[in-house]
Amino acid sequence: MININYFWQISKYKDDEYPLNQQGGSPTWTSVSDIGTRYRGEIFTVNEYLTMEEKFINAIQVFMTSSTSTKLIVKQLEKPLNLEVIEDNIVKKGFSLEESKEMLNYFQIVEQGMSLSFAEVELVTRLALREYIWVELESETMFVRFDYDYYVDIGSTERCNEAVKQVCEMNLSVNLWDKPYPFSSST
Repeated sequence: MININYFWQISKYKDDEYPLNQQGGSPTWTSVSDIGTRYRGEIFTVNEYLTMEEKFINAIQVFMTSSTSTKLIVKQLEKPLNLEVIEDNIVKKGFSLEESKEMLNYFQIVEQGMSLSFAEVELVTRLALREYIWVELESETMFVRFDYDYYVDIGSTERCNEAVKQVCEMNLSVNLWDKPYPFSSST
C-alpha cells in the first residue's frame, strides 16, 4: 500500500461552465456522447473532442513524469460494453475506425493487474475518457482514477507543483482535494 499525500481533480470546466444540471454559468459538454450537440450556439465536433482528449492524456503523462512513474498497473477495471457496441459508437460519433484500431485492439487485451507503459497509458486513457471502460491505475508513487463527466483524479506521494503548473498551462482546471480523498482507492 502506498502512502498518497496529495490529491488533485483535473477537469475541462472553467468558472463560466458547468457539467450536468448544476446552477450558474453556461452548460457545456460532459462526455464523448455529446458530440453533435449544440453548446453556446456551436455544434460540438469530433475534432474539438479529440483536442480535449489529447490534453488529458498529456496531463496524466505530466503527472507520471513528475512522480517518476514509468509504468502504471491496472488496479480496477470494468468493461461494461462489448467490442461491437464500441465500434458502432465510434462510427456513429464520426471517429475513424481505422484510426481507432490500436485502441480497439488494446480494449480486447487490457486486464486487471497489467503493467502499462507510457504509450499504453495513452490507449487506456482514451478508452476511459470515451467511457468504454472504467479503470483505476496505480504505481508506487501515484494513482489515476477516471470519473464520469470528464473528471480525472490523481494522487501522488509527491507535491507535483511543476505538473500542476504544466496542466494549468494546458488550459485545464486542477483542483487540490482536501484530505481525506473522498473516494475509496486501491491505494
